[in-house]
Amino acid sequence: MFDLPTKTKKDKKRYHWFHKELEKEGYKMLQYSVYAKMFSSTDSAKHGKKRIKEFVKKNIKKGNIRLFMFTDKQFGAMEMIIGEVSIEEESERKQLLLF
Repeated sequence: MFDLPTKTKKDKKRYHWFHKELEKEGYKMLQYSVYAKMFSSTDSAKHGKKRIKEFVKKNIKKGNIRLFMFTDKQFGAMEMIIGEVSIEEESERKQLLLF
């Protein structure tokens, strides 16, 4: 989850850069400024977290970026109160069921 400033052109450029980096790393947008990625193991999740921290420390100086990990079961227990599951979320859920 992140909240980065967008007041100046430089801020907006950093915001868009971060968004693109997340997509390059395989993260999918769940909601505006909330991204998620499924990892096959705790070790690969730790490696993913390390990569995010490395490129953020080099390029982002202002704002808030929060990272947290939870299990497939915890993610599956998430309740949608309003809105609809995105096509990307639905396909990822189906993929999880196959493995």
